[in-house]
Order: sequence, then C-alpha cells, then structure tokens
Amino acid sequence: MLLAVPVAGCAGSNADGDSPATLPSADLSTSLSVTVSDGSAERSYTVECDPTGGTHPRPESACEFLDLAARWGQDPFAPPPDDAVCAQVYGGPQTATVTGRWRGRDVAPEFARTDSCQIQRWDNAVALLALRADDADGGGIEPQGTPSQ
Repeated sequence: MLLAVPVAGCAGSNADGDSPATLPSADLSTSLSVTVSDGSAERSYTVECDPTGGTHPRPESACEFLDLAARWGQDPFAPPPDDAVCAQVYGGPQTATVTGRWRGRDVAPEFARTDSCQIQRWDNAVALLALRADDADGGGIEPQGTPSQ
C-alpha cells in the first residue's frame, strides 16, 4: 500500500487547484485567553498547550480538542462559511471570545449561540469554551440544555 504524506516545505493546492494549501506551522505552542459569558456572569481563563497548563480547569481536554482539529487539518476558530444555511433557532445568551496564539498564528474568534450554525460551532468547541457547574475551581458556564457530563 502506498501512503502519501505531505512534506513540510512542499507547495500544495486547494481542492480547486487555485492556491497553495496552508501548511501547519512548526510552532505547536498555544497560548489563549478565553472569556465566556452566560448573559449575566462572565468567566475568564487561560489555556496553554505544548506544554499543557493555564487556569482552565481541564486544560488537557482543551488542548486535545485543539490538537485534534490541527491533526484533521481543520481550523477550530473558523466561522461558518458565508453560504451556510443556518436555521434561525436561538440557543441561549452565551458568548465567548478567544484571543491569543494557536499553533503559531494569532487568533481572535468570537462565539455565540444565535443560530444553528453558531450553536454547532459552540458545541464543537465545548471542551475549550464551556465549563461545567461542578468544575473544581468553583463553577462554570454551560450552554442551555446541555447536561453536565
């Protein structure tokens, strides 16, 4: 069996063949500040990866989420595509902002639960964004309708 593996430094192209593919950065370090609000209370914490640390009560889970996204070639901070069809459902007043560096690049996404696309985006990033009410550091913020795990 022949296995094709991309090699750093080689140019690639996107599915359309138009432009070079973005290769992952050799810098695997991550340093993020995350602020999550449920509409009345706000919590802030930090996440450090490679090595794992910060004030997030579960930094291993947050870093695993970010590492898996990178492994699959996905941007965990990308907004829904402009042509996405999103059901106009309201998932709650929760919002989150993330600022810092992820794998060598600056990021500053905002998250909300204002329609089905944004709810899905939030739910995908729940390991980074939402804290459970029973977290060891005194409580957290959960999306509405999401049971504690």
